[in-house]
Amino acid sequence: MLLPLLFAVQANVPGLLPQDAPRGRVDAQAVYSGVANETRVATPRLAGRAVVDGKLDEPQWASAALLRGFSQFNPLDGHPAQDSTNVLVWYGSDAIYFGIRAWAPPGTVRGSLADRDKITNDDHVQIILDTFNDNRRAFVFAVNPLGIQSDGVRSEGGGGRMMMMMGGGGGGGGGGGGGGGGGFSRMGLNNADLSQDMIWESRGVMADDGYTVEVRIPFKALRFDPGVDTWGINLARTTQRNNFQDTWAPMRKGNSSMLLQSGRLTALHDLDRGLVLDVTPVATSLTGGAPTTIANTTDYRYTTTQQFGGDIRWGLRPNVTLNGTMRPDFSQVEADAGQLPGDVRFALFFPELRPFFVEGGENFDAPSQLVYTRNIVRPVGAAKLIGKFGSTDVAVLSAMDGKEYSITGTDNPLFNIVRIRRDLGSQSTLGFVLTDREEGRRTNRVAALDGRFVFGRVYNTAFQYGGSVTDSGNGSRVGRLWESSFDRSGRNYGFRNSIRALSEEFGSQAGFVSRNNIVETNLNQRYSWFGGSGSAVEQMMWYLSGQSLWTYGGFFDGSSAREARISLSTTASLRGGWSVSVTPALTTDQFDPDAYLNHYRLRPNGLRSDTVKYTPGGRVTSLQWQARIQTPQFQKWAANIHTTYGSDAEYLEAAQAQRLDVSATLDFRPTPQIRMTATMLHQEFVRARDSRATTITNIPRIRVEYQLTRAILFRFVGQYENRLRDALRDPATEQRIVLRNANGTWTLSERTETNRVRADWLLAILPSPGRVIYVGYGASLKQTDPFSIAERPERTSDGLFVKVSYQLRVQ
Repeated sequence: MLLPLLFAVQANVPGLLPQDAPRGRVDAQAVYSGVANETRVATPRLAGRAVVDGKLDEPQWASAALLRGFSQFNPLDGHPAQDSTNVLVWYGSDAIYFGIRAWAPPGTVRGSLADRDKITNDDHVQIILDTFNDNRRAFVFAVNPLGIQSDGVRSEGGGGRMMMMMGGGGGGGGGGGGGGGGGFSRMGLNNADLSQDMIWESRGVMADDGYTVEVRIPFKALRFDPGVDTWGINLARTTQRNNFQDTWAPMRKGNSSMLLQSGRLTALHDLDRGLVLDVTPVATSLTGGAPTTIANTTDYRYTTTQQFGGDIRWGLRPNVTLNGTMRPDFSQVEADAGQLPGDVRFALFFPELRPFFVEGGENFDAPSQLVYTRNIVRPVGAAKLIGKFGSTDVAVLSAMDGKEYSITGTDNPLFNIVRIRRDLGSQSTLGFVLTDREEGRRTNRVAALDGRFVFGRVYNTAFQYGGSVTDSGNGSRVGRLWESSFDRSGRNYGFRNSIRALSEEFGSQAGFVSRNNIVETNLNQRYSWFGGSGSAVEQMMWYLSGQSLWTYGGFFDGSSAREARISLSTTASLRGGWSVSVTPALTTDQFDPDAYLNHYRLRPNGLRSDTVKYTPGGRVTSLQWQARIQTPQFQKWAANIHTTYGSDAEYLEAAQAQRLDVSATLDFRPTPQIRMTATMLHQEFVRARDSRATTITNIPRIRVEYQLTRAILFRFVGQYENRLRDALRDPATEQRIVLRNANGTWTLSERTETNRVRADWLLAILPSPGRVIYVGYGASLKQTDPFSIAERPERTSDGLFVKVSYQLRVQ
């Protein structure tokens, strides 16, 4: 199995850093200028096949359609592009081809020999293909000047998995109106789901005056409607030296849809995908070590396990795909990055990265994150069907998880998920989601209806209504979920107003619900100002946001809000790519007594101590300041820092505290092959009454990658996690807090400190998706004293793993 994989690696590395671009004449069959609104392209169908080498010297390129006349989208929409870009396009029987020629001043092109999907900080061009021509979702194929690839899917309307990955929406980072006009660019690669990888070809050549990239996308890599001869298309170029974004089809910020503003590729016919049948056997071996105690003697011992599994992908039709997996290896090649909990009461969200789930994962997206496949931890087997039939999307997933992840340890949890969406008009959608988790007699079922309706070009309204039925074997609980929102995505003025509710009984064991028993309202207003061409200040944005939160029952009985927040954010985008924002926020929090039912305090009574019911304090009002500075992407580095400082509610002791958060990132690229990213996370809550810390968290992390070739990568990731929590005390009496456990025992709250170290090394050989060799070593260690150089960390576990997979594409 290894020999053909190594041959494939060699075939994918014709040269390391090509520098001389060809200077041949290119005559196009027809010219389409985006700035002149000539965005309906009669796509030439040509015989033969081009060799993808970045030279554009095959005869077909002389007859290709030429797309030019790009216009600026960021920072100012509607202006002509500063740098010229030409894109040639044609298609054959089994693939579509693009030839990109991007001009730039000498010495200004930013391109590196990056890992796949890591070209965001390079100059790059995106090819956005709406293959169903439905203005809902589009495939994204992006290339940097060397032809390094990034690919994924864009979805209109947000919601579900993408909203969680992007940090949510609504008046925040997406601009008022849920990511509407005037905010941060929706054209950026960061706003696409890049988790899935497709097989396609690209090669780039850098020159003194720009770069050339040749791209071949086989129809096997795409899903499309064979009865539709028109695809949506747009091309987006990002230039790092000035942080400009240009598009071929003119884009306007004051519009609720990006894909609706795309151009069109017409005259597409007889697209031959052939037999789409990929079989990927996977073999893994893991040798893990950990301390083992036998007869009061602790030894460090290793055990080795092997596993054989595989995936299958079958394109039943161009618009329908069936995927299956049997005992897949879903191990991570590095640990999840540490996170700071903004609120200790809620779970943290980690994105899905496993190939079986991420392919076509956008078809399962649902509001309120009702589908969260990381709850399927280690399935014995799974299958899913994805298709679009006319105006209806259908996605079905069934998986059986391992017994070790059941409550009883003897039953295999069974997951079934169905997601259906119906297109209405040019942009609106009506959807339904059903999830089911069964484990013996224990069941959890969720059903919900949702819709999004777009009107007036800049307005959209959305809703969701659903419920859950959970049976733990001793009776069932019925919960409710409902939400509604109204958005405006104007260029200068936008808003997002929403209400969302989950009853106390609502639960979704196939989804991600960080908090229930709430009714939450959000009122967000945005105003955007744009400077003239060449202005020192390119954009100014103001976000006025107000949030209120009640318990579910309290909302209906007229009680006051448990939590409320009002903030005014000012963000300035400066010439050259700098960004600065400042946000003051005023909050008020009422501690919920029901959250502290198991809390007691130890009251001294002579030589003894009595356990007395703990009563949390009343409402606290806090003032915080947030600030963020982000640098441009310089030739070799970029950085950003975000801070929060001020008073805040501290929920462990139900009291007010001073809070400080610092999050800093430095991205350094000393050579085109070496990438280093260092991050530092710091958080502390200090008691307002005595200036002693209740919690302190420090998480430095460094990631170093050396890209030997396009297909061979060495990587090291190191992380230190220092977490301190003081013994909890009653703010009113300073008496120690003791917790009553479910079994009737007591646990005294004591000061704790953990110092964990994690290191992961990886050699990865990835000639193409599905054909990989991973050889990695990871170790977890701990220390008594934080960040001690003198103290040698104690190893708590380590492991060496080898993974080999080879995708067989049946012809």
